[in-house]
Formats: sequence, structure tokens, C-alpha cells
Amino acid sequence: MMQINQLDTAYERSELCQKIEPLLNYDEDCNTALIIINVWHTRQISAHHGYDVSQDILSLIANDLQVFVKEKGLLLRTASHEFAILLQNIKNPGHCQLALNRIMRDLDSQSIELVNFTTKTKITAGAALYPKHALTAQHLVQNVEVAINQAETREVSSLMYNDKMTDKIMKQLKIESELEAAIKNKTLELWYQPKINLKDGSIYGVEALARWNSESQGFISPDIFIPIAEQRNFIQELTKWVLNQGFRTQVEWKELGLDINMAVNISGKVIDDDDFVTLVEHTRGIWNTHPSRITLEVTETAMMQSMETSLEKLSALKSNGFQLSIDDFGTGYSSLEYFKTLPVHEIKIDKSFIKNMVTNQDDYNLVEMMAGLAKSFSLDIVAEGIEDSHSMEALRKLGVQRAQGYYIAKPMPEDEFLTWAEFYLANLR
Repeated sequence: MMQINQLDTAYERSELCQKIEPLLNYDEDCNTALIIINVWHTRQISAHHGYDVSQDILSLIANDLQVFVKEKGLLLRTASHEFAILLQNIKNPGHCQLALNRIMRDLDSQSIELVNFTTKTKITAGAALYPKHALTAQHLVQNVEVAINQAETREVSSLMYNDKMTDKIMKQLKIESELEAAIKNKTLELWYQPKINLKDGSIYGVEALARWNSESQGFISPDIFIPIAEQRNFIQELTKWVLNQGFRTQVEWKELGLDINMAVNISGKVIDDDDFVTLVEHTRGIWNTHPSRITLEVTETAMMQSMETSLEKLSALKSNGFQLSIDDFGTGYSSLEYFKTLPVHEIKIDKSFIKNMVTNQDDYNLVEMMAGLAKSFSLDIVAEGIEDSHSMEALRKLGVQRAQGYYIAKPMPEDEFLTWAEFYLANLR
């Protein structure tokens, strides 16, 4: 077996650039390909089975990679779990893609047997071409890293660089910068989507939803900026703002005679924060709102990411009188065992099940099953994503207590919601 430490190394990116630069000969008709391969699972193997075992696996992979290196090519170890290959005489991007596909076919999910231990490799790779994609070694390495980043984001094993990737990353970096400023300067808005009681049509409450109208890019969907806020650790500050704004608004509406429930979404990353319970309690204290009129919506996935910690903190909030809801119910890890331990008051059936329940028997059966499950655990039920009267009537017959969706009303800024509520209540009577 070739020892991993016999490989030429370039652990610093500057060193990698220095080693590949002399091999980059400009030719419009022929390219040089740089492929970087990350072997992700060796860190866990090192922790559980020892450093020597992980090095043996990397040695086997290095041997396999050597097959791809032709004359004037290069194979380097570039990090504790990473390799770089330089391939010469690549006629066009298709040839590079073929080489990348072959590497992934031979190495990704490869079964490796060692003494008393068997594992499968987990590999992510990116590739870029000189001079097609870059005119310097530094730029070439940078573009390969962009490709790897995009592969991880898209949850695919490998990608070859293209110019659109850089455009996308630059756009995301701009969004990140502007989002951080918007959260800091409190220039986001809170919109409200009503929830009604299906039994009598009265307004039960609203879901508070963060909305962002960027000065340079216009309206940006929360499906884009919320994940960015989580990845960049802006979510704690954003949640603090939403709680303050939502609790204050709930009290102001009560003084106007509109005493309804205020629901706020809570990210799993916020629950993991040591000060989460204190944050919620402190904010409630500032505005003197009653906890029974506040619902904290947490997704199934967020709860399951750190179950023990989530249960402890959510149980504390339930004991203090807050209402707790499982958001996007049915899309996560539902199980009877899990239901027994969750300190929640309601489930919120995901819109993906509601959308076609009238025309699709399977969806109807799933909604019926979830409604029955909730009833058996004495949990209230909210159905979200209602888009027509037929769905609402079907949910009413299934005993669903509350409804939310575009058929009732879209999310609205505060002034629009108050106008809507006044009109709705006047016609309800």
C-alpha cells in the first residue's frame, strides 16, 4: 500500500498555486483540468476507529487516484482529507466531465474493507479548466472551490465550474451583506396571515411572518433570506426582532379590542441557543403580553435535531403558559414514540397535504390519519395552505379546528390586516 505521507503535498492554497502554475501552458485549443476531491467521512472514522484507520483509507484512495494521472499530470494531498489532481491535454469541457464522472464512479460510495472494519467512501469533487475558466493558478483554484461549494449546496457529489456559479455566489454575498444591515437597522417588516376557527368562522389569531424588501434587489423571498440568516448566524438577532415586534403588536391590538393569538416561527438554531427561554420570557415581560395568547411554531425537523435540548426548553416554555405548535407537520420524523414526549398544544398540517386533498384520495387519507392522531393525543389541529372552499369544508368535517391559507387571506402588512379584520368581522356578524 502506498503510504499517504509519500504523496507530494500542498496544504496551503498558496502552495497549491505555486505547484500547478508551472504546468499551466496557455493553449486556446487545449485545457488543463484541476479537480479537487474531498473525502468527508474520514474525520468521523478517525474519531471512532483511530487516526491510523483513516490514513489507511486515504492511502487506498490515493492509490486509486494515481491511475488518473497521466504524463505531466500531478496528484497532491492538499488537506487532511483532500486531494488535488491536475490533468493535461483536456480538449473540451466534455472530456473534463468524463474524467470527473469516472473518478466519482470509481471512488464515491466505494466499499473499503479493513481489519474488523468496513466502510463506504463519501466524496465531493469540483473541477475547473485552464484557460477556459481561469487565466491564473489562483483563479483556477478559486473556481474549483466555487464548484465544490455549489455541489455541497445542491447536495450532489460533483460539479464542474461554470460562470453562472460565480454570479450566484456574488449575488448571495450581496444578499448576506444587505440582510445583516437590514436586521441590524430593523428595516424588515412583519406581515400577518390570519387563522380562523372553522367551527364559527371567528378569527383565532395570526402568524407573524418576516418580509424583506431590499433597496437594491426588491422583494426577496423568505425561502431565500431565512436560510441565509441561519447559515450566517443572523437568525438569533432576527428572531429577537420578530418576538419584540410580534409581542408589542399583540398588546396594541388587544387595546383596540382585537384580542387574538400571535404565532411566531422559531428556528432550530435559536432553540439550540442557551439563552432561548430567557429571550422569550424577557421579551414577554417587556410588553406584558399573556403567554397563552402567544404560539411558538417549531418544525418537526428542528425539534429532532437536538431532541433532548428541545424538549427541555420547550417544556419550560409550556410550563410558563406559552402555546407550542409543530409546524410543517407530516414532513419530518413523526412517530408515536416521538408524540408521547413532545410538550406541544397543536399540530399544523403542512400545505403539501392540504393542496390536493379533495382530488387526491391518498392526500385525503393522510390528512384524515394526521387529524385522528392529533385527536388521540388531545392536540389541536391547524391546516395551512387552504386555497379553496372545498378543502376548507373537507377539513371542517374531519374535525380540524383552525384554518389558514390564501382562500382566507394572504399575509399582509399590519395596516392592511387591521382593515381586513374589520371588514371580515363586520360581515361575519
